[in-house]
Amino acid sequence: MHWAFEIANKLINQQSDQKNTITCASGVSPSGYIHVGNFREIATTYFVTQALTFLGAKPRYILSWDDYDRLRKIPQNVTGVSAKSIGMPYTKVAAPKKDTTATSYGDYFEQLFRNDLEKMTIKPEFIFETQAYEGGNYDEEIALALSKRKEIYDILSRFRSEKPDQAERENYYPISLYCDNCYHDTTTITRYDETTQTIFYTCQNCQHVGQQTIGQKQRIKLHWKIDWPMRWRYEKVAFEPGGKDHSSKNGSFDVAKAIAKEIFNWHAPIYQPYDFVNIKGQTKKMSSSTGNILTLPDLLSIYTPELVFYLYGKYQPKAQFDLGLDDDVLRNYAEFERLVSKAKKGDLDETNQQLLQLTGVDLTKTYPEFGHVVSILSLTANNATLAQKLLEKENLYSSEAIAYILPRAQYWIENDAKNRLITICETPNTKVYQTLSPEVKQQIKEFRQLLPQTTALTETELMQKIYDLSTATDKKEKRTAQKALFTALYQLTLNQDHGPRIPLLIKVIGRNKLEQLLSFED
Repeated sequence: MHWAFEIANKLINQQSDQKNTITCASGVSPSGYIHVGNFREIATTYFVTQALTFLGAKPRYILSWDDYDRLRKIPQNVTGVSAKSIGMPYTKVAAPKKDTTATSYGDYFEQLFRNDLEKMTIKPEFIFETQAYEGGNYDEEIALALSKRKEIYDILSRFRSEKPDQAERENYYPISLYCDNCYHDTTTITRYDETTQTIFYTCQNCQHVGQQTIGQKQRIKLHWKIDWPMRWRYEKVAFEPGGKDHSSKNGSFDVAKAIAKEIFNWHAPIYQPYDFVNIKGQTKKMSSSTGNILTLPDLLSIYTPELVFYLYGKYQPKAQFDLGLDDDVLRNYAEFERLVSKAKKGDLDETNQQLLQLTGVDLTKTYPEFGHVVSILSLTANNATLAQKLLEKENLYSSEAIAYILPRAQYWIENDAKNRLITICETPNTKVYQTLSPEVKQQIKEFRQLLPQTTALTETELMQKIYDLSTATDKKEKRTAQKALFTALYQLTLNQDHGPRIPLLIKVIGRNKLEQLLSFED
């Protein structure tokens, strides 16, 4: 059973009423361009909600934008943002670009990622934390946390190596407070009146002295480890994943679980830790704030949405995996295509059947194999128009199916695999021909004589006739002779030892040109 279905079954079994909605949550901070590491959180929750749907349950998928968090640093790949904005919430910082409809820094990156999710057909219920906090949604929870601030301090202390400090305990407040005057979080709380629920503070950034009352246009946000369990109760969250960095012993999740129980009288959801997704060849963790990232649009330029889901779904959440844009692309496509082929034949086990379900692949459609398209483009100088005509001549794919794969293959070659471009020889390579054995020369001659028949033969029939050019009776000797012929054909036409399937080579070069390249005088 696929891991997402295992979690879904646990969620269903713990429900007292099977008609109830099962809330599954994710959270993303719009600190910069949202990368493929962040996407693992979204994909994990998405897979579980999909599995719940397939099992007949009623999932609710919420995605919280943590846009009321402070801007900690300006990412290296983001320009147009003033350093004076550091310490302000993402939604109060100006958008990094002027030619945008975004109303803020947070909104700018949220809009980009929402567009990415639409391409993946992921449609969660978005919760914007700035709106929730400033709209008063969490007023009761903020008041509760402030009334139990010393108990919260004690809980936090249990998970720290440092000894508790009584003075620190007396002055501890589980909130960030943004200044009324400058909107920075450089505030010091001087007093809290629990009767009026009023907080008195000073601001180090602008020297403002002010006060904010809960429920009266306050700018208060609970600290992360209190905010997280508060939202579990508020949204009645039944499932949520969390990154490796939050899931260690005595880490954020353990702290949040204790606060949920002891402060908010709520149980933690079923929790699934997940490991990092790395860029192949890099040792550092991806980070929006440092700018060393690979984004979802980067992946979708090369991979179909179904294959992106496959890459995230095939690994257990606790397994780290790397994403590369090198020859791994060919391997990943080939692996996925084999799985789809087996599914169409009914040869898949339960786990892989469920995995394909989660990818959303349509088994009624037939697409050209990615490697096949790459081979055509490699021989046509990455000419998509010519490649499309050759694919259409095969009469195997709809124009829609070709358009789904061809641009991705072309993009990959142009941006990540130019070394795959192959130059077809202009004239016969006499120098190479003279090095061939008499046996191979004879096979070349017979192959050339076979060319006029190719249009009337299927690929299988053509390949059989080519295999039969070797007169050897011993199987091992026959294979050796066939390999020698293929190598010679590639050397004489492409000036290299390897190349595409021979039928494709004939189609791309053309029969007349090929006859010319293989014409030699002994």
